[in-house]
Amino acid sequence: MKLYHKIYQFSFISSFILLSLNVAEAQTSDAVPKAKRKGEKGYKKETIQQKLDKLPVGVTTPKASASLPGGNNISSVDDAKKFATETLPDLGLKLKKTIKDVKKEIKGLKKEFNGRDYEGIKVEKQLIRQGTGNNLTFLEFYTLKEFTQPNPYNRHLFWYDRKANRIVEGIGRDRATNDLMHGPYKKYLGDLVVEEGWYYLGAKDGRWELYDKNYNLLNKEYYERGFYQDSEISFYDENHTKIKEVKPKLYGKVTGEYLTFNESGTLAEQGMMDDSVKVGRWIEYYPTGNRRKKETQYGKDCYDNSFESYIVYEYDEKGKITFESPKIKKN
Repeated sequence: MKLYHKIYQFSFISSFILLSLNVAEAQTSDAVPKAKRKGEKGYKKETIQQKLDKLPVGVTTPKASASLPGGNNISSVDDAKKFATETLPDLGLKLKKTIKDVKKEIKGLKKEFNGRDYEGIKVEKQLIRQGTGNNLTFLEFYTLKEFTQPNPYNRHLFWYDRKANRIVEGIGRDRATNDLMHGPYKKYLGDLVVEEGWYYLGAKDGRWELYDKNYNLLNKEYYERGFYQDSEISFYDENHTKIKEVKPKLYGKVTGEYLTFNESGTLAEQGMMDDSVKVGRWIEYYPTGNRRKKETQYGKDCYDNSFESYIVYEYDEKGKITFESPKIKKN
């Protein structure tokens, strides 16, 4: 509705300026020569700005005076010029921003799912029933029909554990009893959808929404193959195959899991950001990516200004602890 309102506002102001120009031209017919009419020799269509530039400054148009949205008035050609050169370009920018938001919404939606394959990869449907009575829930989702290697840079992969009959998270799982999630996912509380989203080779993808039992939207996030859709990702190579850094961005803020990788593809550092502030436990790894090098503790959120970060542990390359913070021993 906001988009339609902006378009209406833009159209209204444009029409009003044209009306102001016509009235002003009628009042100044003696001062300004009439333009050639269409079909006459020398006729050339004039733009709004050319019409504005030809009119003498100070001519009033009382009959065209009115209040525009936002409390602004156009009662003279000077006002019309001001709106033509200032207000309309600004409205254009706002319209572009609004359209961009709409395109983002559309991008978060996926193409119609045929139930057989997703993004060209074959899937099979799964159902899980959980709880009893009023807490009875159903999970409807899809998994890979044949295993396909996921993106090695994804740190959060989701699997369907057939043996335990539940969805689990892990970078690696026993493929004999675990299948990667792939395709649409929905969680039902009775007949009500309380969570829905998409997976791509085990990683969250597209738009994810969470609702309460009254179908009030609690949370909405956009992903792109495992990372927040607006994340800033840098690469080591021009072909964008070797990720160097993932700076998470959610609704314009640097929020979420921050990651850096070695050129070989192994994990170098990971931790959580909250509005550009480091929070929680951050971990640094040795170049192999398999051994921890150091753990550092930060505050619980971006407002925890009184917390002083400290090193919790340090390890050698064999995984042995070489330093332990005294604060750990006190606890």
